[in-house]
Amino acid sequence: MEEIIYLNGNNLTIANVIKIAEKGYKVDFPEHIKQNIIKIREGLEKQLSEHPEIKIYGTNVGCGDLKDETITPESFESYQVKYIKAHNCGTGNPLPIEIVRGIMVIRLNSFAKGLSAIRMSTCQLMIDMLNNDVTPWVLEEGSVGASGDLIPLAMIGASLIGLPESKAYYKGELLSSQEALKRANLKPIKLGAKEAMGLTNGSNFISSIAAFAIRDAEILLNTASVTSALSLEAIRGEKDAFSNLINDNRPHKGQLYIANQIRNLIKGSMRTTKEAQIFEYPGQIKDSIKVRVQDRYSFRAIPQVHGPVYEAIEKLKETLTIEINSATDNPLFFVDEKGFFHAKSGANFHGQPLANVIDYLKLSITTLGLVTDKRTFSLLDKYLNFGLPADLAHDHSKGDTGLMLTQYAGAARAAESRVLSTPASVMSVSTSANQEDFVSMGSIGVIHLRKVIYNTQIILGVELLCALRALQMSYDILPEELRQLGQGTDIVYNALNKELPPVDEDQYMRLDMEKAIELIKSGKVLDLVKDIINE
Repeated sequence: MEEIIYLNGNNLTIANVIKIAEKGYKVDFPEHIKQNIIKIREGLEKQLSEHPEIKIYGTNVGCGDLKDETITPESFESYQVKYIKAHNCGTGNPLPIEIVRGIMVIRLNSFAKGLSAIRMSTCQLMIDMLNNDVTPWVLEEGSVGASGDLIPLAMIGASLIGLPESKAYYKGELLSSQEALKRANLKPIKLGAKEAMGLTNGSNFISSIAAFAIRDAEILLNTASVTSALSLEAIRGEKDAFSNLINDNRPHKGQLYIANQIRNLIKGSMRTTKEAQIFEYPGQIKDSIKVRVQDRYSFRAIPQVHGPVYEAIEKLKETLTIEINSATDNPLFFVDEKGFFHAKSGANFHGQPLANVIDYLKLSITTLGLVTDKRTFSLLDKYLNFGLPADLAHDHSKGDTGLMLTQYAGAARAAESRVLSTPASVMSVSTSANQEDFVSMGSIGVIHLRKVIYNTQIILGVELLCALRALQMSYDILPEELRQLGQGTDIVYNALNKELPPVDEDQYMRLDMEKAIELIKSGKVLDLVKDIINE
């Protein structure tokens, strides 16, 4: 039985956006939503016919700086085509198919609120495209995140009307839009008054990318607890910093969440006991053989530094859930209790509510990458790693370099994230002859958020690899009674020994890194401890 998610404009979830966009769930409107869409459209057409003197933005007058220029009824249809053509100014790389599908889902959910006066036939074509695996080809650059994500959304509109210059995927194969529709037994549509602008209003490009970013950021943050717990075990770290006494008395939600995860992962560990800390490794620097009072911040402050990332994710999730269930068109149309039709212009398409919290998450994940890189640095530095070999190299006399250069790879990504975490939401540049004089640039912020997540996946992959190698090299050195890892870290260590077995000399490092990074991205590391981490 096919899974169908019905859109009603009010209860779309981020998870359901991803199910439709990535997992292939079908989509439709309930019948009462369809009837309401038809009713509002009939109201607009009646208004245009009976009261042409009433000016409606983007309908019988132009858009942007051309808001005062009249469009005659004879030009309504041709104007839609010209509008779509003129707005197809995209540059850059193509968006992934799932993100474009997410844009379409979110746009349809806005239409489901019945305030856009879009035709049901136009909505139906979008629904049919989603359900038959036809996805417009959309480039990632062009939106300023204000008057709707105009340019990327117009590229979707170009596929709907079958412009010969436009492209679309059919079952993953890139074709002309006309050919893609034809293969799916669908036909391009002719748009009526207001529809071209209706297709391009709303911050749906920002929202779709943000939906997938939230999913990836949650995996990233929770996996960071696992990698940091492995690093803590590798240095025989001090665990008081994660105690209830410390963290319950500064009860930020994120701090409590992360501290609980670390406690669960290292529960039962003997490597984090005082006895293990004072055990002398061969060749260990004498000053480091002592009972640990406290570790450096990158270990001791994991709850305080990772915790705010949790809160930033939750804030974006809250904001995005409101956004994907909002009417983001302009103008909005409604019929009052007396049956009179009304149009009201505003700025519900403006991306600032999203742009601000996207920047918040972006800089939070950047700090996660930076502190992770510090832990990796510590694992490799013989003066900071409490008896582990310098650079985790097996035999310096034979020229082994160890994992020194993996930290370079992570440091480069950490540095780029610093640059990308500059807030885009304060970078407004005026457009449309100052009619649109303050724009959100949330579109740029969310593209940077994707890259910061990618960077941090690499940084975590490097920590995972270094922590694993450190544990493999030191496991048999400790007396048997002090070797035991925590209930979570032990599961991960044993599983990773199969994925990345111990080595006794330098390897072609890129292959090891790729395996470690894929374990992070895929969520496989997190899956190993899903029943333990949030007990």
